[in-house]
Amino acid sequence: MDPIVRSPYPMPPRLRAVKIISGFTVHLTYADGVVREKDLEPYLHGPIFEPIRNDPQLFASVQIDEVGDTICWPNGADIAPETLYYDGEPPWVAHPKPVRFLGKRTIRKPIKRRTVRAKAKIPA
Repeated sequence: MDPIVRSPYPMPPRLRAVKIISGFTVHLTYADGVVREKDLEPYLHGPIFEPIRNDPQLFASVQIDEVGDTICWPNGADIAPETLYYDGEPPWVAHPKPVRFLGKRTIRKPIKRRTVRAKAKIPA
């Protein structure tokens, strides 16, 4: 059995409520008590968000997904929970850990393999 691998980055708390305020602005309530008003207009771009931008009723059908991590719409569109909770990029993206280089990497040439084919025996 494979061990459970956990992300080294914390997931945002679960969403408890989403409410439309006006236009593309929503009121988000999280399980840890954090309350945010978020303008979603900058995130509603691309083919999946086009119907949501053009139809206020579709935008108003926003709901919390089944897992409770983020908001979603009936057409399958959703916004990453980190984007909603951290006001954009999460801290670990803005300040990535430094990368250590372990010296030169050797690049191996591919091994040429010869294919040996068996000769077919012809019945006499």
